[in-house]
Amino acid sequence: MYAFNAFRVALICAALVIYSPIVSAKINPADLAKDYQYYGAEISPDGKHIALTILGNDGKRKLAVVKSDDFSSVGGADFGKIQEVGDVYWVNNKRLVIEVLQFRPWLEQPGYFGELFAVDFDGGRGELIYGYRAGEDQVGSKVKKKSAVYGWANIINLLPDNEDEILISSEPWTTGNASVATVHRLNVESGKMSRIVAGGPVYSARFVSDEDGNVKVASGSDSNFNRRVFMFDQDEDDWNEVPTIEFGEGYYPLSVDESGKSLYFLDDAGQDKEGLFKLDLETGKRTHIYTDEKVDITNVTFSSDGSRVYALRTDPGYPTYLMFSNATEEAKLFKYFLSKFPGYEVNITSRSDDENLWMIYASNDTSAGGFYLYNKKQDSFKLLFANMTHLNRGELSESIPIEFPASDGQLIPGYITYPAGIPETQSVPLVTLVHGGPQSRDYWSFDPEVQLLASQGYAVLRVNFRGSIGYGNKHFSGSVKQWGDRVQQDIIDGTKWVISQGGIKADKVCIMGGSFGGYSAVQSATLAPDLFKCVVGNAGVYDIQMMFEEGDIPRILWGKKYLESQLGTDPELMKKHSPVHNVDKLKAPVLIAHGEKDVRVPIEHAEALRDAMEKHGKNYEWFVKKTETHGFYDEQNKIEYFEKVAEFLAKHLK
Repeated sequence: MYAFNAFRVALICAALVIYSPIVSAKINPADLAKDYQYYGAEISPDGKHIALTILGNDGKRKLAVVKSDDFSSVGGADFGKIQEVGDVYWVNNKRLVIEVLQFRPWLEQPGYFGELFAVDFDGGRGELIYGYRAGEDQVGSKVKKKSAVYGWANIINLLPDNEDEILISSEPWTTGNASVATVHRLNVESGKMSRIVAGGPVYSARFVSDEDGNVKVASGSDSNFNRRVFMFDQDEDDWNEVPTIEFGEGYYPLSVDESGKSLYFLDDAGQDKEGLFKLDLETGKRTHIYTDEKVDITNVTFSSDGSRVYALRTDPGYPTYLMFSNATEEAKLFKYFLSKFPGYEVNITSRSDDENLWMIYASNDTSAGGFYLYNKKQDSFKLLFANMTHLNRGELSESIPIEFPASDGQLIPGYITYPAGIPETQSVPLVTLVHGGPQSRDYWSFDPEVQLLASQGYAVLRVNFRGSIGYGNKHFSGSVKQWGDRVQQDIIDGTKWVISQGGIKADKVCIMGGSFGGYSAVQSATLAPDLFKCVVGNAGVYDIQMMFEEGDIPRILWGKKYLESQLGTDPELMKKHSPVHNVDKLKAPVLIAHGEKDVRVPIEHAEALRDAMEKHGKNYEWFVKKTETHGFYDEQNKIEYFEKVAEFLAKHLK
């Protein structure tokens, strides 16, 4: 095995083919609020074209297709104001399939809701080929009107040897998760679905096929929500349940091996951390491949045909890549890419069929990321498309992994970022920036909010408190019924620990966050009123009892059960953990930011906090946008929010 640890190093030199960085004299909040311009880059099988997912002038994601030799434009697709372009796939050298993104009030960004769109590389013959609107008349289309499908498509296999079809699962819409999907071949020219290739044996099944597109495995839940795994018998055209073994909560099927008889999967059954395993589908024998001592596996890298695992990534602090095989040419190349991009997260997005041209995405804590084209014959890298090129990287700040002891002795991971260009002997104000979730985490990666705060002269602390993902089950479950107590104590302990290390002005500390982070910011300031001098809460939950009545979570199947499992049912405990009932303890002024159309955390939460602040004569500022939902997605709104945050913090920290 070969391990590669990504550390902070100088940016690798590469030729910028299309855009050159503009060196700015100073980073303004508006500079960091700007949207990314590039979301994806996929090279065609013949290597002649590149499909780009770009941001249009209207702020919507679109498809642009350019030639790979001179980058001249040849086509694309624009879904207008309501939809956006999501993940893009080359089915053959002429036709692409796009996952259609739609906006929903509970999402910060548009999401995929099951519709597929096909278009030629030159922009011709654009057509919805799957979804509830696929039966509608489409302007400019000469394809015969199709039947609407009230379901959700997931691509299983692009069927490289089939020019006209892809393999999908079609899952009917339901009010919950109790739907049974079926597998079909979908014609990308006509939108016609084949007869059922395989019916789902369980609810909400995830299907895995071999490299030839033969369905091999389905896993999901039965009516009692027990996890079950099945292997497809093509001769009998039926499913056989894999001999019973115990699967953990972290079970996730990945791919079958080259023989088609074994399944790679992630799991945490019988252990604290999520590891990589291999399952013999005939005997049920489970083979352990790798588990990290400190963290879960972040992701796994497969060969292009999906039949072989050759690398995985973990994130104990910096991204760490572990090589399992150096036998294949692709594995050797990936190892080579890692050596050429030290200090970067590296992903292969696509390659040409002759394996000469490779598209690579690389990013780190001071780079918003760029797409590089590697020419194997020439052994050359070209940076084609990069985000945030208007920023001067010399003015951006590096993040350093940390680990500190909480007040109960548990070690808690996180990151500290000091302002670039500040002498080590100079003390600076601190902003504790809390991530959402709580079942999420902070990574060592480019974060516009971190850079916003650091550019204003503040150190930035991010804490992966208990309840954060990626650190095993014990750490993850530590937030259960502890949202307003142990979780906040981890954040407070981390803040005090950073101050104790020196270089921080102890009387100049603020706390900030969005969604659950907004909740934490206010709740922590009620628990440690003398520690934090100001608070920024964006789209935060401020009344836990209200979560059982308002918003979309109670309406989701098992939504209330989830809330009960996480928060409990004790009204007094919920009041104790709700900022609106503890405003009297606050000393710090609060910036309350919210979107009026938020469905995940309705505006009533912000209004309840505002009313409580006024009742107790507390100092607050109000920043609400009528058109926004859960967070600020519109670029102009983000700019105004970033500017407001900078102004608010300067008032209380300078």
